[in-house]
Formats: sequence, C-alpha cells, structure tokens
Amino acid sequence: MARSSEFERWVDRHAGIPLLVLLGLLRRRRPLPARPRRIGVIQPTAIGDMFLISGLLLHLRDRWPDVELHVFHGPSNTAALALLPVDVVGHRCLFAKPWQALRELRSARLDVLIDCAPWARLTALLTALSGAKATVGFRSAGQHIHWAFDLAVPYRADRHEVENHREVAELFAPLPEYRPSVRLREPARPVPLPFGRLVLLHVAAGGSRARQKSWPAEYWAALARRLAEQGWVVGFTGAASDAAVIAPIVAAARLPPDRCVSLAGTMDLTQLAHTMLRARLLVTIDTGLAHLASALGCPVVGLHGPTRFERWGAKGPAATGVNAPHAAAGYIHYGFEQHRLQDAIMPSLSVDAVFTAVAARLEASARSPARLRADS
Repeated sequence: MARSSEFERWVDRHAGIPLLVLLGLLRRRRPLPARPRRIGVIQPTAIGDMFLISGLLLHLRDRWPDVELHVFHGPSNTAALALLPVDVVGHRCLFAKPWQALRELRSARLDVLIDCAPWARLTALLTALSGAKATVGFRSAGQHIHWAFDLAVPYRADRHEVENHREVAELFAPLPEYRPSVRLREPARPVPLPFGRLVLLHVAAGGSRARQKSWPAEYWAALARRLAEQGWVVGFTGAASDAAVIAPIVAAARLPPDRCVSLAGTMDLTQLAHTMLRARLLVTIDTGLAHLASALGCPVVGLHGPTRFERWGAKGPAATGVNAPHAAAGYIHYGFEQHRLQDAIMPSLSVDAVFTAVAARLEASARSPARLRADS
C-alpha cells in the first residue's frame, strides 16, 4: 500500500500475486446486483486519494439515493472522512493486520465492494474474501490485482487519476461529469489572518516518496521573500509534525512576523479548508491539499517533479501546474517507484518558474467573479 514499507511491498508482490492468480482461476465472475443496498469502498491511505474518490461516492448516491455507503480507510486518511460530500459509514481499518481488516469488511455484509487501490495485492485479496456479492477494482499493468474482481477497469498512466476513477463510476451508470467535491459541515471558526493578502504555502508531503516530492527549503524561502516584496502575506501550512520543517524556512526568509508566519499545527483539516477558501492562493507540492483545493474550487499552483501535473495534479479552472524540467521527471505512476536520479528532480524546478506561475494565478484569481464577490 502507499504508506507501507519496502519489505511489506516485497511480501505483497511475491506472496500476493500467486494467491490472487490462484483465487481468480478458482472463482467465477459475478454481475453487479441491480439494486444494491450496501456498497463499500476501500481507500486505504492518503488524504488526497480520499478526495479523488469523492466523485465516485457522489455518483453512487445519485444513482441509488437510499444506498448505504461504507468507506474502509486507514489511520492516515481518517480526517478526510469528515469532508466527504455524502454521508458514509466509516470503518477505520489497520490493513497491516489483515485478519482484523477482513473481519471489518465481512461484518458490513456488502452487496458491492470497490477496491480503489491501484496496485496493492493485500486490499485486492481482502476484497475477494470480503463476502461481497460483487467486487470491482482496477486492471493494473504488472500488478495482477484484477484476478480478485468480478469487474475490472483499466488503470492507465496516460490520463489523470480522476479519469481512472470515473471509469469505475461509469460501471454503475453513465456519468456526464466526474466531480470531486467536499462538504464543510462545520461553520468557519474565526482565525485572525489577513485573508485578502494571504498566500498559503504547503511544503511537506507524506508517504514513501515524501523526500523526492519536496522542493528545496531555500527555494521556499526565496519564493516567500518575492511574494512579500509584492505585498502578499505568506502562511506556511502543515501539521504539528511539520513545524520542524517549516521553522528553518521561515527563519531563512528573514521576513517580519506580520508578513510570514508558520501555521503548522494551528488548525485541523476542516479549519484549513475554510482558510483555503478565504485565502488568495495555495502553492503546494504534490500532496492531498492539492486535491482538497480542487474539490473546493480554490486557486492552487501545484509543484510537480516525480509526478506530472497532468497525471496527478489539481483539477479545475483555478488550478495551475508547474512541472520540473528534469529528464527523469514524471517517473511515478503508482506511488512506490524509484529512480536513480530522483533526488535531482525537484531542485531543477526554479524559483523563477514557480513565481511566474504564482503571479499569473494570483492575477487570474483577482479577476474571477468569486473573488470579486468575496472582496466586495
């Protein structure tokens, strides 16, 4: 899985593939039930992936308004559950303890179970053993997970991840538009920030390739200074655990505290969503906040190196992507891949290139009807 160790991935591949092939040869394929009562979705890790499947959950709710939706998730994306646009029954699963996860899956007595993980043999195996009346997932090149499913759609590297999930959604009914979205159930809490001049910078990634997705600290400090010179106030976002990464950047920026501030650990995900809605712009590396910004419709600039904006970036008219120019850029398809030049990719993305994209997006968002209404 996306947050697993190299050893766990090795076991997943070398033990999981033979088991799945054997299971696939022994079982018969079943059709989707005409009127399912309980549908489950597995999204084991990553906050951003949870926002990406929100369009699938919306489509299932539109197709069957009375269906009971279950989401089986891990500890790392629990916070995203509160922002999903439809009501769901959440199941916090420790997928590293598969027997416990399997008991949780089987206890839901599902009519349909959809595995949204694109490569993990473990979740595919759990899906096949879940007791669901029909199972759905991806046919991913070289991963062999399709043996676990009654219906499988191609998982492709030549389209955005949204389109991969859209093809899953269209197994249930035609879909004119796939719309990742969120619902803010809690009202905005007052936060004393200068929203009219606020640019949020998100510097810390999660997952096994966090270091390779990171932009150099001195680049962030230089970008903060250039934004401050233009009259903007810079706020660095992150969890409390990111404070140690952010503090040296703030210090290196050498800006007055009213022009540059660390917001690490000061707000939960819902509060951060409200802050993103009111701020002028979010600038982020490839993290879940980019997909949260897409779902909210916020202006966002995404910085990409190991991944490509066209494959994994924020979607929507308010989203801009800046891809590193390095020859090895874009080597990540599933999330676990490595490249011998991986640490040289993000440093090839210059401050000038990022500032140009940021300035253009700030100018465009200032002219947008939503921003004009917010400022009036």
